[in-house]
Amino acid sequence: MAGLYVHVPFCAQACSYCDFHFTTKLGDRERMVDALIAELKGALPAWRDETFKTLYFGGGTPSVLGAEAILRIANAAFEGAQWALEEWTLEANPEDLGDAEVGRLREIGVDRLSIGVQSFDADVLTWMRRIHSVDRAESAILSAAAAGFEHLSLDLMYGLPTGGADRWSQDLTRACALPVDHLSCYILTAEPRTLYGRQLAAGQAVAPPDDTVVQEYDALCSRTAGAGFAHYEVSNFARAGGRSRHNSAYWNGTPYLGIGPGAHSFRNDTRWWNARSNAAYLKRAESGDFEAQRQSEKLSAVDRYNEALITGLRRIEGVSPADLLQQTGIGIESHANLPNLIKTGACEWVEGRLRIPEKRWPMGDAITMELMG
Repeated sequence: MAGLYVHVPFCAQACSYCDFHFTTKLGDRERMVDALIAELKGALPAWRDETFKTLYFGGGTPSVLGAEAILRIANAAFEGAQWALEEWTLEANPEDLGDAEVGRLREIGVDRLSIGVQSFDADVLTWMRRIHSVDRAESAILSAAAAGFEHLSLDLMYGLPTGGADRWSQDLTRACALPVDHLSCYILTAEPRTLYGRQLAAGQAVAPPDDTVVQEYDALCSRTAGAGFAHYEVSNFARAGGRSRHNSAYWNGTPYLGIGPGAHSFRNDTRWWNARSNAAYLKRAESGDFEAQRQSEKLSAVDRYNEALITGLRRIEGVSPADLLQQTGIGIESHANLPNLIKTGACEWVEGRLRIPEKRWPMGDAITMELMG
């Protein structure tokens, strides 16, 4: 089984925190759709022995293409490969989700929307340079539910340098009251190339204290649990049946094909990726030679072991020592740092699997580093 990811590198406006590959120059949208289809047609024959289970349109903001362009790309994917489709996700911003558009998206087969709300505080949205209003965010979610979307996910962000003392509590209250079955909640990180990163470097903004971020994380865990969400991955929470199947496949090591500028793929211990350049991607589409702008690497046993830890210890299930040994030939139980991590409560054994307790997940990257090969 495999997953297909399509990267749509367009946004209506650059947010203050975002470091994903995108452009706000929307004039090349039609050319990009043609290029995505061309790459699909060229790549899918090599995946004839795989059956795809999930389709995910990410970005950028895929919803800026509109339902008809999304359908054109999806049809090229469906026609070029074997499918047993279990989930079709589209990332979307509230400003693109009017009643007619959400109805059409549901009609063409999209069954899950991941909506970039980020906050329900108007001042915070302004600081983030988001272009939707609080009311627009809520009405988009309600429109999607009315159109028949049973699987709706919201993106929210905490650990911000702005907003009132109760901002995060209010965001959680509003999010948990909406008809959604999934929340993706991220700590804001300051990437150097972003506006926020530059503001911090210039002393124009001050990151919140670590204690404040931990308090917000604790509130997130308790409030979502009380609203019926299971915390199944560091940043992800789901009500019954609401887990992201596509992203869960990434964390389980399932093969996936990435299409579009900057997209990554993984299969048979090999990873490859397209250049983060729309111009280079469109140029190669015209010649039909996508390989010239790709890079790749073969993963060693140690690479695979480390990646299994990075993805596995982010999940509530943790990692299986037996599976690690079988897949990589490397055992974790004899790692020199493990006894101390168990003793200090940084890791724990649950039903024969090693995991990081929920309260320690904010420090999970540092803990995982202690166990890497």
